[in-house]
Amino acid sequence: MIFLNRRCFVTKLSHLMGEDMFDGKISLSDWHQCAGGHQRCVFEHDLYPNILVKVLRIRGNSGERQSTRMLRFIDRFKRFGAYRTFRREVDEFIEQARKFTLSDTADLPIPGVLGFVQTEHGLGLVVEKITMANGQLAPTLRDLALAGRLTARHLAMIDELFERCRRLHIVLMDCNAGNFVVTDRRGFEELMCIDGTGEKSPLRIFALSRRANGFRLRQMREKLFLKLARTLNDPAALPNEGHVHTVLEPYLRPKRRLHAVEGVPDALNVSRAS
Repeated sequence: MIFLNRRCFVTKLSHLMGEDMFDGKISLSDWHQCAGGHQRCVFEHDLYPNILVKVLRIRGNSGERQSTRMLRFIDRFKRFGAYRTFRREVDEFIEQARKFTLSDTADLPIPGVLGFVQTEHGLGLVVEKITMANGQLAPTLRDLALAGRLTARHLAMIDELFERCRRLHIVLMDCNAGNFVVTDRRGFEELMCIDGTGEKSPLRIFALSRRANGFRLRQMREKLFLKLARTLNDPAALPNEGHVHTVLEPYLRPKRRLHAVEGVPDALNVSRAS
């Protein structure tokens, strides 16, 4: 994907929609909300099957989320306000996209960032829409787990994704099961991270150090498996493959502290197996 500047993107989108949009605004009233989280809502439109628009879910003055936390007074003075999540996502895409040419950026396990647009909900981030081969929105790991469609192959794809992120030095800031989707748009199934990318630490430790980022990715992989295990235990979840339950069940057990000598063999076996 190509990162378009604001004027170029608005000009192109206005041509597609047949509207005068040189003021950089777009109404989402006729767009469908296809996803949403604690911080943002995501909109899609049937006429524009390749893009999504992300906006903040709750917005106060200057892009500040409404919060009851003690630190909200300090957050008021942080630059970008709640739009820091947009900046992290854009920064991470630019960092990765600059390493590749047009012919191989499609291999990135994260969606492309196309630009920004003003909406009635505030500033919107326009990103690549990850779909299935039939054009339907790609299902998340959480969707698959709840629908009883999570397989051993999907669990293996998680390892493959985190290995790709480690190799490409992609920084992730959230391991929610709803942030990962399975797509077959390239003729084979693969896992992609559609949200939660970018450096969250103010010290930029994980962006600067491959070793630190690799350690962090291993932690996030474990957390993702734990969240999937909890999803399988949801009363609304349909039965999944027996092997999937066998693999994920140990993540629900309380971890007991081991002596160093006792824990080394197990740690070595796990690392080799993964």
